[in-house]
Amino acid sequence: MTRRQRDGRATIVLRRRGVVHGRFTPPAPPALAEARARWDADRPILLAGALAPRLARGRASIRATLALFDGLRSGRVELMDEVRRRLADRAEFFPSGATVDAGDARELEKVYVDGMRDKRFAARALYAKLSWIAHDERDRSLRIRFSFGSEERRDWQKETRRAPWADRYAEAVFPEGELVAHDARLARTIERLLGRRARFSERIIYNNAPGGGAIFHHDCEPHQHGVVFTQLAGETAWLALPKRELARHLAAFVRTPALVRLAGTARKALRALDRENDARIARLLNATPAFTARLVEHGALFRLRAGDTLLLPNHAWDDTCWHSVFALGRRASLAHSYGIFAKRRR
Repeated sequence: MTRRQRDGRATIVLRRRGVVHGRFTPPAPPALAEARARWDADRPILLAGALAPRLARGRASIRATLALFDGLRSGRVELMDEVRRRLADRAEFFPSGATVDAGDARELEKVYVDGMRDKRFAARALYAKLSWIAHDERDRSLRIRFSFGSEERRDWQKETRRAPWADRYAEAVFPEGELVAHDARLARTIERLLGRRARFSERIIYNNAPGGGAIFHHDCEPHQHGVVFTQLAGETAWLALPKRELARHLAAFVRTPALVRLAGTARKALRALDRENDARIARLLNATPAFTARLVEHGALFRLRAGDTLLLPNHAWDDTCWHSVFALGRRASLAHSYGIFAKRRR
């Protein structure tokens, strides 16, 4: 492997859902000494190779998870059957059924368990939700999110008692998560940036398929201070930058009278980003190669290989890191993404 390949600067092609955005060379990762300034400014922090030394410990689990996703994608495997198999010797979890939300076109299956302590129910309605990442049938990317209670009522934002149980559920089913959640060095890095002890909850397992990936979005949620995303197999490319900076690029890029009226100034563009159902804004952000090239030119491109970790800070609605993902390579990849929360709320 050449030095150019090791530092991530070999060229990559950004392709997602039938749109080729171009061939680009990711810049070298910012120095770790810049982490504090980047965190405070809502900028992504790439920790290149942060977990690479630990990957060998999780090799068997990673292979098993990749095989599981292949089976789920083809329909040969049901998530409920696999969850029950993987929890067969775990007395602290009691399987309680599975559902499918007919109102959610992306949802495939939601598998529930109850947390048990000394044969008594300690945490009810823990779930693993399997869904497609996109509505576009060309994108075969999958994800599994672990949480609890009612999604509609956003129970996970209102209480913390069941959160550790949902986290344990995630690790019991996908034991490679231990590589991320219990890495002392990574935890210290995050806690120094956060200024207090952290917990990693609302865990999501990503299986980004070739030509797929998430469009521009944010993870600004109450009590969530950011996201830690770790690539465990395969590669992804990211466009990631502060929302306010994305708005400035949007304002400078728009040309048609209608878009100028909507997003022709940084202030208007900031509000335009909140219009999640506006097809014009979505097309410009996610399917306009010239706009992608502008963001890359201004340093928003990051490449993640197995063992790399990306931190995405969040401070407030307009002070958060927006990001989109492009799957790289010829095979679906594997990554774990965890919300960063304070261990105890102030």
